[in-house]
Amino acid sequence: MKKILFFIFLFSLSLAQQQTSSSSRRPPVRPPPSSMRPPSVSKNATALRDLDYEVVKLSYIQTDRALAILKTMGYTVVEFRPGKGEISGENNFTPVYSNKIDNINSPGILPIIIKIPDTQTISLVSKSTTKASTKKSALGVDLGGVTLNNTTSGEPMQRLLVGYKSSNMRSLAQLLDLIANKIDVPASQVAIEALVIELNRDDLSELGVDFSAASSGVTADFPPPQSGSISPFTVVLDRTLLGSGANFRANIDALVSKKLATIKSKPSALVLDGRQARIQVGQQIPIVKTITDQIAKTRSVDYVPVGIVLNVRPRISEDGSSVTIQVETIISETEERIGATGGGDVESAPIINNRKVQSFVRVANNTPFIIGGLINEKSSDNEGGVPLLGTLPFIKNLFSVSGTKKVRREVIVVITPHIIKESSDQFSRVIPQDSPLFDQDNNKSFPNSYRVRQGDIFDLSFIDESPVYQDIVKEVYKRADKDKTLAQKDPYKSILEGRIPGESVLVKKMLLDIIGKMNYVDYVDPEKIIYFATSNKDPAGFEVEMLSAAVRKIPSNKAMKLTYSVVGKASIDKPFVQPTASVNYLSLKDSYKNELVKFNKIGSSPAEDQFTILLSPKIPKYERRLYEVLILKKLLKMNPDLDLTLKYFKPGIEILFPSRDVLETTNFVVDRDAARLFYEVNLYYAAFGQEFNRGTAEIARLMQTR
Repeated sequence: MKKILFFIFLFSLSLAQQQTSSSSRRPPVRPPPSSMRPPSVSKNATALRDLDYEVVKLSYIQTDRALAILKTMGYTVVEFRPGKGEISGENNFTPVYSNKIDNINSPGILPIIIKIPDTQTISLVSKSTTKASTKKSALGVDLGGVTLNNTTSGEPMQRLLVGYKSSNMRSLAQLLDLIANKIDVPASQVAIEALVIELNRDDLSELGVDFSAASSGVTADFPPPQSGSISPFTVVLDRTLLGSGANFRANIDALVSKKLATIKSKPSALVLDGRQARIQVGQQIPIVKTITDQIAKTRSVDYVPVGIVLNVRPRISEDGSSVTIQVETIISETEERIGATGGGDVESAPIINNRKVQSFVRVANNTPFIIGGLINEKSSDNEGGVPLLGTLPFIKNLFSVSGTKKVRREVIVVITPHIIKESSDQFSRVIPQDSPLFDQDNNKSFPNSYRVRQGDIFDLSFIDESPVYQDIVKEVYKRADKDKTLAQKDPYKSILEGRIPGESVLVKKMLLDIIGKMNYVDYVDPEKIIYFATSNKDPAGFEVEMLSAAVRKIPSNKAMKLTYSVVGKASIDKPFVQPTASVNYLSLKDSYKNELVKFNKIGSSPAEDQFTILLSPKIPKYERRLYEVLILKKLLKMNPDLDLTLKYFKPGIEILFPSRDVLETTNFVVDRDAARLFYEVNLYYAAFGQEFNRGTAEIARLMQTR
């Protein structure tokens, strides 16, 4: 069995080498990072082509707006004037300089900012110019498709090209700091929660709010009554009175449970600061339109939307304590026309009752306000009587009753704004609940997915509360303010971005706990787990071993130690060094974790790290833990965009998991990466501390010598 696995390994290795030699089938090699490039000659630059360049991808602001600000501040900006190209959809571009450049070495010329022209058309749908298209389509859809005239482009959009001299990194760092922290900043978001309730006019008093006059907990200005009813108005609950908002919601729930009120809709939307959100819930009512002329009679159908429409546009105050909202509420419904015979188009058309309120409101964050006074009065005729006798002529009035009942229904809209900050726990307000309903488990067509819940996140407040960490952050900000170039290199860059050295260890531990909670390890076949053991007998320097067979051979009073370290040095003849395991058997003289700490060594650099796995028949849970680590290793490969930071790993993110069928058929390899994960998840606090100390060693030395 060992020989078969070994031959399979050699075959796959040779196949990979053959594929590598076929360069025509592979994409071009990307240029090396700046740290691996040869020394630049830009300090002797005399032309733009001699400069070093950095591409800046704008995340939030539009390119033209950013360039307008930079030109105002005196930066040299190069834009382009488009001209008509040879074919439709293409342009010729002529550069336009904001400042005259006679000598790029003159003061104030560099860095130079060049706009990368964006793709002209970003949508597949273009407006047709044919006469037929000017007529309004009944369905609003061009069923014939559109002509794709524009040239297809796969380039990223909203980019700037910055030219600079490597000998003057300070000016580049100042520009990048200005763009990242002052110009290209994200807008805050507002979660709008709405509640549309319809209830009997006589039951309004049970809400605890008197709409006919200002009462405790409510601030409002009411217009004078019209025809015995109250005009539409807006009420803001006073949140300084404890429990007013909560009591109001409780009263609503009580009315709904007693069937005295009906929740017609409960929409919500997440919108950026200053942008408009529109929520529409309802139907499209067909209206027949007939046009008659001397030649023919044509009929067409138009669709009129009815239901609930909520238009809001919030604006957050500078201190984030209040929200000013422009709000429009429309509630429409159809009403049957009593007595309509259906003989004519007008008589058969429905009546649409429409109630609309437009207003400007300023409320405190998380404070509900009410739009009320949307009253609708309906009359219903009730008839009854004794069977047969109630239908006889002349005497039916003696044996029947009839009456008219008027019901006044009022619709109130409760709107609550919540300011959402991505770096705050408030973002959990707009994510799904902690329910398996949002997971995709055992899907036949797509990978399994799991949404992180609040209970999956560790309480790691002790990190931010650490006085040592607070001093490090203050020192980094102080030095970055004096020297902008520090913001472009680690560890300063990571700390300024809110990252914590070693935080990936804590995220991996949280992921492993999710794997254990889902019992994915039950689907791993122990007979399909191998490892590479160091061997002097084999020309390759290692042998393929089955882990299950090795575990069964462990003496009852011993533990198997698999130690991984970077052995040997890469060379031209042997560019790849296989990280094999040295296998030993020993007696555990101390506790398991103390022994594990003893055999795992963290060096000054990752290449000097040594990782060890201990497996003992007396402690079977760690063999199971190793299987979970192998699943974690596969999970990390399936989620290459998973940012292993505490800032990113929040409730609501979706993680792809391998399916059970895949786990049952996968051949796992215990290698150095698995040994590292095994050490980190079993001793995660110690591993986090070691990585943190190694990542902040430079800053700590600077703090001690200041």
